[in-house]
Amino acid sequence: MEPALAGPDAYGVALVGEALGREEAAKGLPFVGSAGFRLTRLLEWAGLERRRFDIWNVAWCRPPQNLLDGQPFEREAIEHCRAAHWSRLTERVRVVVPMGNVPLAAFTGGQKGILSMRGYVDQGPGQTWLLPTVHPSFIQRGQSRYSAAFIHDVQKAVELAAQGLPARELHYVLDPTPYEALAWAKETVSAGARISFDIETPGKGEDEGELGADDDVSFVIKRIGFGRAPGEAMSVPWEPSYMAAIRLLMESPLEKVVWFAPFDCPRILAAGVQIGGHVFDGMVAWHVLHSDVPKGLGFVATFTCPWYPRWKHLSTTQPAFYNATDADIEAQSMTVIEAELMKAGLWSVYQEDVLDLDPILAEMSRAGLPIDTEVRERHAKTLQTECQEIIAKLEDAIPLAVRRIERVYKKPPADLTGLCSRVGLQVVAVCPVCRMCRPPKSHFRIFKRKANPCGGHQATTETQTRLEYYRLAPLKISSALLIRYQEACGRPVPTRWDKKTHAHRPTMNAQAIQQMQRQFPDDPVYPLVLTYRELEKLAGTYIGRPA
Repeated sequence: MEPALAGPDAYGVALVGEALGREEAAKGLPFVGSAGFRLTRLLEWAGLERRRFDIWNVAWCRPPQNLLDGQPFEREAIEHCRAAHWSRLTERVRVVVPMGNVPLAAFTGGQKGILSMRGYVDQGPGQTWLLPTVHPSFIQRGQSRYSAAFIHDVQKAVELAAQGLPARELHYVLDPTPYEALAWAKETVSAGARISFDIETPGKGEDEGELGADDDVSFVIKRIGFGRAPGEAMSVPWEPSYMAAIRLLMESPLEKVVWFAPFDCPRILAAGVQIGGHVFDGMVAWHVLHSDVPKGLGFVATFTCPWYPRWKHLSTTQPAFYNATDADIEAQSMTVIEAELMKAGLWSVYQEDVLDLDPILAEMSRAGLPIDTEVRERHAKTLQTECQEIIAKLEDAIPLAVRRIERVYKKPPADLTGLCSRVGLQVVAVCPVCRMCRPPKSHFRIFKRKANPCGGHQATTETQTRLEYYRLAPLKISSALLIRYQEACGRPVPTRWDKKTHAHRPTMNAQAIQQMQRQFPDDPVYPLVLTYRELEKLAGTYIGRPA
């Protein structure tokens, strides 16, 4: 492969892909196939010229079956090309843009997770900056909602190469004494400006965009962060000694910003702290502005606070800094989003459909709505019947070898109803003379008055086949069952990338089952499982179970 190198008017940015595809291998150039066409279009939409970028791959040749990600030869192939080619290319540019997981791992020592790391600036090889983004092929395979992210990332890379990384000052107050926290709160309230708040709870995770309002059923608050001016924030534990500062800030009449209010606000109220002033939900405002892109704060921050470093991976190692950054970026993001809504003429939509409507909905929620228990019970029984019918169909479709056995009977029971049978092996004691099975000790006695042909002998053991009966455990639609089903059918088990373990883990979530359904459209199990899960979700979340 020959890299495509920019001329004298270069941006100083290298766009780095994975490896050559079929068309690229035929021409010996990177990004000349369908992914290259998509790359060209995205750069044109960004107002940039492709010829002014250096474009190359981390692997110079086409891998077998066009597969490199996760293959046993991935690291060896990349290391070979690193030693042979990279140094002369990275010295030409100031910013390297790895496109996709394989290039990202090549430049970060094995880290993957492009969707959580894209858009953030990090130190690259030598004197370069690293700014990862998604691969054009990823966008082409039905992920067009990330087109805006790719465009924004390459525009930022060009700006970074031209102007360098802007200076940034943070004034975070992390775990101060209760007295210092109260002084900070008094100073903030007296200033009278808008503030932001963010709570941390067990299991909240890194991405608020994927949360449900009731994901954390414990309602336990571990800490709370507040933001005021850009770069100024405080994080304190949710403990009694800090309640004076927390109440002063939360119950003040100041306008407040939060990211996903249906999660944070009920938990704060349930803890006995009131929320004064008007609350702006930054996530909802972002959704009004960009309804087709992810809503997590980590994603949004790459647009609204473009030069902040990545912080969402610090929730465990640096919880106070993580919490303060959340609050700081919430406030700054809402300022940017508010300006963009007004510029786009959408502020009235947010005002009418969110700011004006939310208090009404909140009052309706507090007042409650009447529930017809008889109708609810009737619907619950209907759902239960439908679920039982699906289970019956799955029992016919799933092989017995996949099912879990609840009990194996040593002896045939009197009632064989509902039992299954199979030929099994059993080690039994046998008389070596008369072949009697399981002979008692008296069988080998020696008598004085009459002969016993078996007397004086000892039982031997033999392995015999026999018909044994067993009872299957009730069928439970679990990931373990579906994985065993995949293995029994000789089909691959779908996997997903686990950000915590940095490894692929087996999964049978809805997306994986839909993928299997497309590959094996005649299989009856996959559509039944999807329908069953939908009914269970409906029953568990909305209708309830029969009394």
